[in-house]
Amino acid sequence: MSLVWIAWAGLAAVAAVGFAVLVRTRWLQSHTLAKCAILSLALHAALAVVCAFVSGLMPASWGRNDEGRMAMTVVLAADTEDEAGLVEAGAAAVVEPPREPAEQDLPPPELVPAAAAGAEQPAAANLVPLLDVVAEMPDPGASTVESGVDAAREPQGPVNAAAAPSGDRPLPAPYADRVGARRAAAAAARGGSQETERAVQAALVWLAASQSTDGRWSAARHGAGVERAVQGHHRQGAGARSDHGVTGLALLAFLGAGNTHRDGDHAAAVGRGIAFLVGRQRADGSLAGDAEFFAALYCHGMATIAVAEACAMTGDESLRAPLERAVRYTLAMQHPGTGGWRYAAGDRGDTSQLGWQLMVLASARNAGVGGLEAAEARVAQFLQSVSSGAAGGLAAYRPGERPSLTMTAEALYCRMLLGLSPAHPAAVEALDLIARTRPDRSRPNAYAWYYATLASFHAGGPQWDRWNGDLQAALLPLQRQDGSAADGSWDPDPVWGGHGGRVYATALAAMTLEVYYRHLPMHRQAARMAAAP
Repeated sequence: MSLVWIAWAGLAAVAAVGFAVLVRTRWLQSHTLAKCAILSLALHAALAVVCAFVSGLMPASWGRNDEGRMAMTVVLAADTEDEAGLVEAGAAAVVEPPREPAEQDLPPPELVPAAAAGAEQPAAANLVPLLDVVAEMPDPGASTVESGVDAAREPQGPVNAAAAPSGDRPLPAPYADRVGARRAAAAAARGGSQETERAVQAALVWLAASQSTDGRWSAARHGAGVERAVQGHHRQGAGARSDHGVTGLALLAFLGAGNTHRDGDHAAAVGRGIAFLVGRQRADGSLAGDAEFFAALYCHGMATIAVAEACAMTGDESLRAPLERAVRYTLAMQHPGTGGWRYAAGDRGDTSQLGWQLMVLASARNAGVGGLEAAEARVAQFLQSVSSGAAGGLAAYRPGERPSLTMTAEALYCRMLLGLSPAHPAAVEALDLIARTRPDRSRPNAYAWYYATLASFHAGGPQWDRWNGDLQAALLPLQRQDGSAADGSWDPDPVWGGHGGRVYATALAAMTLEVYYRHLPMHRQAARMAAAP
């Protein structure tokens, strides 16, 4: 027993003896009310000190009601009745093996110039700090919906570096398809269309117009924090203060289409958004801002991914230190035993949270941050703990719970990030469940569609072709095109959209439709694929 506990026990004993003495000496018999009040105050003060001391030994989430799968701003996957029925139906069917899309005309990623404002600087000391760049940056010209159509008509083939709008520093391979003619070629080869590009460009126009003057996208201003009692659980309007999370999502939508704080039609909006996030980073590295407890780590993850992509795409060294601090915070929040993340350090983890934090690690690696191998190994351990099915391809929100479509899709994407081959039996089992759950326009679920699209695209093959056609048929007609102030956006869906609002819904839909070029398909990166669990 420590000396602190001995001291507390001694004080408690002295207090008890003193109280007994006071009672036996009839001290309370005069001015009883006043003396009882004094004793009550002293007793409650002592209890408050004891509680404060004891609570310091408990996990940060001790005593909070975090029932259910969602306690967050935007995104927890939900088990719906139709998903449960699909899981019970089994996953014995085998989908066709993945095949290569027709991408012969795409140049190697290393030939694509980066979207930076000029040639790479010879030393970090010569780089202009981000905040100075933003202060001097003019507002971009209005981006039109037709710009996506023009891009789709550009010829395929290698981009001429001399004619590129920026310098010749190559983009990291995963982002190489985001710029110039290569973006149009990738979209055409992998299932995109003029309609998907029109939708993306219209969404970016709405997002740019919806940005606040200080660089943030306000969650509450655009409808976040609306309580819908999803799955019967009340979350007291979680999401209303998740500005950093929806700002991160909006920035990822811009970055996914090749806009950075140094180049692109929306460079000024990206610059203001990145500056807002970096300028409000906490001393411990968190980028969660003022988000509620249950939303904070999600917001940190989304914001960190945006900073990492901006750093990787431009080579801006002024972003490296904030990024490294943010990554250290993510690592500190991982449970050392289970390998998961949830709401606070010491929480055992859930699959929904894990997906965003693993993407933090993957994006940071693309920006040159190292030392992430141990954390990734623990992620694989957590994924194993939520797995089920004949081949281990199905996944639940937490260990011991029933698997769902959304968590299965998110877990499959995470496993592929860690090197799982799309031909592995676990991947085939997961893809079969996705294939049997077609997107339904009458029942939109932005979060589920986002992860199912990522998993299907990166696996490739006939299942991707079918999913892509169904997705476009469901998602494109839901975009607002009525000439109102909401034109180009998506209404929040009835699942988690109330917590994230219109910015969440629009950014996530745009990122879903950018899938054709946001990242190099993992099924084409044979060197990283291994038939490992």
